[in-house]
Amino acid sequence: MKLDRRTLLRSVGGTVATAGILGSAGTATAEGSYTNHYYSGFDYWKYVPDSAGAGSPLVVMLHGCTQDADQFRVETGMNEVADEEGFVVIYPDQYNARNSEQCWNWFYDANTVRGNGEAAVIAGMTQETIDAHTLDSERVYVAGLSAGGAMVPNLLAEYADIYSAGGIHSALEYDAADSATEATIAMEEGGPNPEEKGVDAYDAMEYYGITSLRPTIVFHGTADETVAPINGDQATVQAIQTNDLASDGADDDNVDTTADSVTNGQSDSFSYTVSDYRDDSGNNLVEYWEVDGMGHAWSGGTAGGEYTAPGGPEANRRMWDFFIQHARSE
Repeated sequence: MKLDRRTLLRSVGGTVATAGILGSAGTATAEGSYTNHYYSGFDYWKYVPDSAGAGSPLVVMLHGCTQDADQFRVETGMNEVADEEGFVVIYPDQYNARNSEQCWNWFYDANTVRGNGEAAVIAGMTQETIDAHTLDSERVYVAGLSAGGAMVPNLLAEYADIYSAGGIHSALEYDAADSATEATIAMEEGGPNPEEKGVDAYDAMEYYGITSLRPTIVFHGTADETVAPINGDQATVQAIQTNDLASDGADDDNVDTTADSVTNGQSDSFSYTVSDYRDDSGNNLVEYWEVDGMGHAWSGGTAGGEYTAPGGPEANRRMWDFFIQHARSE
């Protein structure tokens, strides 16, 4: 494996934050318990529906810039899906002392490489929740919008021992930038070669000895002026390349960029195209939802939200439907 800047950081960098302290009790609803917690300098919100219990899955939801965790809960409607399906949800909260726009710092290695910064904190919150409720450690999923979505492929590669699958909404590929300047360029023009980034993500997994499949679902609007639509294409190709390598340890097109099925659909407000990418055994490992005319917004989100596209295909339910097909194999 090549010795690049991320590999060097792994060789010297930090440990997972473990100084978590359970926070205040928060509020309860008829459907379950919604509480605020504190972990290593960060807050997170946790929803445990009455339908969940020991052995239930967990979904981690990462908000975008200028949002907070509770706003993301409202705008995505993920708690309502949790009620119906019986899984726990947590919403980690960025704060403006670390980023003036409350963005997750997905473009700095010090926040995305295992054992370091924000990635370590999110992973720590995740593990704390699994332990607190004896959840199914093989069914732990992470999804995000925009800057939160850009953290997802980093977490899938760097913490392949925790996360079983991921959802990337209006975001970018693995390790798409190394600085704020590069992040702006990637958002506007696309990131580095996605096939190379797919290899880099697999190399990160291999570095830690965890090379299981990384199933990924991608949502992107064709009219997104904040994160250019090319980034949805690149996130998809990167995930395909990573899963091709993870499926059998070889770059042999066991999973390739020719879609195994393409479905066109119409939601209340948008037409869309869904492309599925499967391995030779028929497992759906990458799913790409291109929503025609949608901007930088959560597809099917709550009406009146700042970053929502009501009437779009419901990303919360579509992501859950994809996630539940996949359990971590290692």
